[in-house]
Amino acid sequence: MIGSASTLQPLSSEGRCASFKGRGGTSLVALCEIFAVLTTGCNMLMQNPHCPALNSCGGEIPFGDWVLSPGHPSCSEDLYIPPIDTRLVDATLPPARTPPPEPALFDWCILLVTSGGTNIQASPPRFFYESGPIGVATVRYETDGHFSAGITRTGTYTLDFPAYCMRAFGAVDGRLADPANNPNGPPVNICKQLEVPLRASGLGEGSYPNTTCEPNPADPAGCLCAFDVMETGSTSGSYQKLDANTLLHLPNTNFPGKVTFCNRGDSIDLTGSDGQYLFDQPGLRTMNLVRAPRPMP
Repeated sequence: MIGSASTLQPLSSEGRCASFKGRGGTSLVALCEIFAVLTTGCNMLMQNPHCPALNSCGGEIPFGDWVLSPGHPSCSEDLYIPPIDTRLVDATLPPARTPPPEPALFDWCILLVTSGGTNIQASPPRFFYESGPIGVATVRYETDGHFSAGITRTGTYTLDFPAYCMRAFGAVDGRLADPANNPNGPPVNICKQLEVPLRASGLGEGSYPNTTCEPNPADPAGCLCAFDVMETGSTSGSYQKLDANTLLHLPNTNFPGKVTFCNRGDSIDLTGSDGQYLFDQPGLRTMNLVRAPRPMP
C-alpha cells in the first residue's frame, strides 16, 4: 500500500502521459495508466472493513473484571490465513534424500496419509480453520496500570478429504472402525474408519473435540469431517490512557496497540483503533463487555 497517495497533486492526464513519452512508447503508456490509478488514492484498492467501530464515548478507565456480553458480541475481520507447510520446518531428511510428498498432497489433504492396514490413518492431518469467532473472553484492568485477557475461539468447522486423498494408498470401505478396541464391531465405510483416529488426534490436542466424518455428498468416495474448536489464548501487559477515549495496550510479548473505548459503568465497548486488532488476536476488531458476576461466597 502506498501511504497518503490521495494527498498527491497529480498532473493532468495529458501532462502525465506527455512526461512518460520517449523510447518504448507502448510500455510507457502502460506505466502512465498505472500511475493514474495510484494517484486516485488507495481506497479503491482496499477491502472495506467488515467490523464497524463501536461507541468511543470514553470515560473513566474501566477498572475491574469484564466478560463478553450475552450472545458473544464481538466482531472479527474475515481473514484468509493459509496453513503453514510443516514439512519445511525442521523437516526430516533421510540419508537417501527421498523427495518430500508432492505439494498437491499437502494442499488437498493437509498432510493426511491413509493406508490399507488396521489403522487407516498413517499420518494425521492438521486441524485447520480460519477466522474463528470469539465465544468466551475475560478482560481485567488493574488499578496499577496492568491488564490481562483470556480469549477463546469457538465454532464448528469441516475438513474436506477428496476421494484421491482417502483411497490412493490402499484404504477401502467395509473394514472395522476400531479393530483394537472393538474387534467384533460391524464393517463401516472409509469415513467412519477415519473418524476414530481423527477424533483421538483432536482430543489429544485439547482444542478440537467432537470430530465426526461422513461421505461427502458432492464427492461420495471422499469424506467431510466436522470438528469443534475450543482454542484459548491469553495476553497481558501494561496500559496507559492516552486521551479521554483512547487506551494504549503495551503487551509483554507484542507491539503496542491503541484501543478506543466507551465506559458506561456496567458495560464497555472496545475497538481496535486505526484498523488494529484487540489483544493480539488476528482479526479481532471490536468487543462489547459487561462486568463479570461476583463469585458466590
